[in-house]
Amino acid sequence: MELLRYTQDVFGRKMLVGVNWDLVWVPVAAAGALIVLHMALRLWRQRG
Repeated sequence: MELLRYTQDVFGRKMLVGVNWDLVWVPVAAAGALIVLHMALRLWRQRG
C-alpha cells in the first residue's frame, strides 16, 4: 500500500500529488482515544 502518491512534472522530476485515504481512521481513532482518556482523568481527579 502506498502511503504517498507521486507523479512526474513536465521536467521529469518527482512531485507529491497526495496522500492515501485508506489510513484516515488512524488519526481519528487517536483523537477519540485522547478525548476518552482526558474525560476519564478528569472524572478520576474530581472523585479523588
